[in-house]
Amino acid sequence: MLAILDQPDRPSYAPGPHPRSRRLGQAFTGMGVAMIPWLFYLSVSLPASHTATHWCVAWVGLDSCEALALVGTGRLLLRNDNRCALTAVATSVLLSVDAWFDLSTAAPGADLATAIAMAALVEIPLAVLCAALALRVFRTVYPA
Repeated sequence: MLAILDQPDRPSYAPGPHPRSRRLGQAFTGMGVAMIPWLFYLSVSLPASHTATHWCVAWVGLDSCEALALVGTGRLLLRNDNRCALTAVATSVLLSVDAWFDLSTAAPGADLATAIAMAALVEIPLAVLCAALALRVFRTVYPA
């Protein structure tokens, strides 16, 4: 929040958002708001449990995406490439989703304890680190 205050004021001659950008922004906002009734419907209509046929493929796929995002972020960091902020954001989101689904799908007992430990000790701290990296890069870019 304080970083916003440090930004210089936009000159009065600067044009406003492009009309297409404005329409696109309104469309995305509208779609997000339109999902609210759908979320309420899902919360009352979905079954309490479900058996997934390709459970292993889903988890291996998610973890593969995390690995690729981490490698991509690392490679871009090694090159001092500003685009590392984009992969860092993606990595942060993937790790957060992984923690969420680990915790919400774990069976009580040892599985839940493992999910809590992984979320608290690995996934969430790494997600926060990636988000902090992205913010740092967005604020102070590498020299071109």
